[in-house]
Amino acid sequence: MTPDAPEPPESATTPPDDPGKASGEAAAPEPPQAVTADDAPPPGDLDASGAAARSRADLQAELRQAHKAEQKAARKEAKHKHRWRRRSIWALCTIVVLAGVGIGGLYLYAQYRYDQIKKIHSRHLVTQSADPLKPFNVLLVGSDSRAFVGNNSTLSNELGNEGNAGGQRSDVTMVARFNPAAKTVTVLSIPRDLWVDIPGNDNGISGMNRINAAYDSGPDLLIQTIEKDLGIQINHYIAVDFPGFSDMVNALGGITMDFPTAIKDTYTGLDVTQTGCQTVNGVVALQLVRSRHLFYMNSNGYWEGDGLSDFSRIQRQDAFFRAVLAKVNASITDPFAINSFIGASVGHLTIDDTLTESELFHIAEDFRGLQSSHLITETLPVTSFVTDGGADVLQMAQPYALSMIGAFNAIGVPPPATPVVHAKGGKGTPTTTTTTLPHGKVNVDVLNASSDQASALAGLVSATLRLDGFTTGEVANASSPLSGTSSEILYGPAGLQSAQTLNAELRGPVTMVADPSLSGTTVQLLVEGTSLIVSTPSNPGHAGNTGTATTVPTGPTTTTTTTIPPDVYTNTQKEPWNPFPCTLGGTTQASPKTPTTVKGKSKK
Repeated sequence: MTPDAPEPPESATTPPDDPGKASGEAAAPEPPQAVTADDAPPPGDLDASGAAARSRADLQAELRQAHKAEQKAARKEAKHKHRWRRRSIWALCTIVVLAGVGIGGLYLYAQYRYDQIKKIHSRHLVTQSADPLKPFNVLLVGSDSRAFVGNNSTLSNELGNEGNAGGQRSDVTMVARFNPAAKTVTVLSIPRDLWVDIPGNDNGISGMNRINAAYDSGPDLLIQTIEKDLGIQINHYIAVDFPGFSDMVNALGGITMDFPTAIKDTYTGLDVTQTGCQTVNGVVALQLVRSRHLFYMNSNGYWEGDGLSDFSRIQRQDAFFRAVLAKVNASITDPFAINSFIGASVGHLTIDDTLTESELFHIAEDFRGLQSSHLITETLPVTSFVTDGGADVLQMAQPYALSMIGAFNAIGVPPPATPVVHAKGGKGTPTTTTTTLPHGKVNVDVLNASSDQASALAGLVSATLRLDGFTTGEVANASSPLSGTSSEILYGPAGLQSAQTLNAELRGPVTMVADPSLSGTTVQLLVEGTSLIVSTPSNPGHAGNTGTATTVPTGPTTTTTTTIPPDVYTNTQKEPWNPFPCTLGGTTQASPKTPTTVKGKSKK
C-alpha cells in the first residue's frame, strides 16, 4: 500500500456486529487479549451498567492496601493489649510495694511508739501463759506522785507538788483480768486504805500498813503484796501518771458525762456547776478520778459531803473508764484521733519489761471495740477497822472478799478434768467413781505447801471453802513444800468420796493422792500456790448484789443462805450524785444550766 492509496472500506476489515450475518463463512473467534494498563478505559467512560470500569491492577492495589490496613490494625490492637497488660502489672506491683511500705511503716510506727514507753523490771510477776486464749491479769496503777510538777506553778496550783503530796502512793489500784476467749475485761478495784501485811523490811513500810504505801518503794513490792495477801497472780503491770490521764482525755477531744447535780472538791479543784450531759476536758476528768472529799448540791440547795471517800471515787473512776472506752470506740475509724490518743498516752505510761510490743499489739487487737457490757467492774468487799495505833483503815470482809477473789481467779479457767488418783509413791490412774457428798459432810484440813511459808494462802483457801459449804479444820503450813506445780488432795481408805467432792470444786492443777496413814473421811488439801482456785456457786458482793447470796452445794438437799452484814461495804449501790457516761443530745437526768468552772488548789 502506498501512502496516497485510499483506505479500504470499514466493512472489509471490521467484522460485523452479528457474526451470523457475515457474508460468506463466519469469522473465526479471536483469542482473548491480555489487559494492560494502557488498555484501561478513561475514567469518564462507563460500561453498560453505569459502573466505573476497573482494571485488574486496580483490584490488586486495593487488595494490597486492605491487607496493609488489616496488619496495621492488628498491630495496633496487639500493642493496645500489651500496654494494658503492662499497666496492670505495674499497678499490681505498685499495690504490693505500697502494702509492703504500709506494713513496714505500721511496724516502724508501733516500734517507735513502744520505745517511748518507760519499762520497769519486777521479779514477782508471774509469767503469762503462751496460749493466746488463756486469761491473764494486769495490775493497773494511777500514781499520785507529784515529781513531774517541779516548779510549774500552774500544775502545782491544780495538783499540789512533791512537798505537800508526801512521796508516791498508788492513787488508783486495780487488777484487770483479761479473758480473750470471751472478750471480757473484769476490773477489781482495791481501796487504797486496805490494811495488809506488806512483806519484806523496807524502811518502815513493810509489816501492817495501807496497801497504797507498798507503791512508795516501786511496783514490785505492791505486786508482791497483792499476790501474797490477796492470792491474785499478777502477769503484767501498767501505770499512768496524772498528766497522762489529762492528756489522753484532751487528745480524744474530751469525754461526755452526765452530772445529775453540781459537785465540788476543794482538795482537787473540782468545781462543776453545770448539770446534764456535757463534754469534760482533761483537767476536770483528772479531778473527778482523784476526788476523795466530794461535796454535792442536795435537793434542798445545800452543799453536802458524800462521806464515802475512796468508795465514791472508785465509782467515778469506773464511770471515767467507760466514758473513755465509748469515746475511743467512736474514734476508732479516725486515724488522726487514735494517733493523737496514742501519742498522748505513751509518754505517761510505765509498763513491765516482759510486756512486749507484740503482746501489747495483740491485746489492743483482741479487745479493740470492747463493748461496755463486756467491761465488768467490782470493788473488794471491806469493813472499817481501827488499828492499835488509832488509824482508821479498811480490812477485807471475810469470807465475802475471798469469795470474790475466788470467782475473779476462776474467770476463763476451764472446769476440772477427770481426777487422777495416786497412791503415795505409785502411778496415777483415772478414777471412774463420780459419787459426791454434800459439802457440809466433807471435812478439809488446809495446809500451805507453797515455797512461801509466810503467806496467808492456806487461810485464803480455807475461808473460800467455808463459804462454799465445806467444813474446814486445821489451817497451817505443810511439813514441807511441794516440789511440783500441782496442789494435792490427800485422802485415807474411807475418804475417797470426800476427796472427789472437794476436787469437783477446785480449778487449776490438783492431784488426788491416796494416803493410807489418814483415817476417817477427813481429807487434807495441800495448796502449792495461787494457781489453785476454789469455784464457788455464788459470789456475794458482785455488782447488783442486794446483800443476800444463796449458796447451793453439790448435795441435792442442802441450801445455805449467807446474809452480808450491814457493816460490809461492797460498793454496789451507785451514788445518785456521781456522774456517768452519756451521749450528747441523748436523754439525761438533768438539763444544763450554768457553765463549768475549774478552780481551787490540790492539797492532797
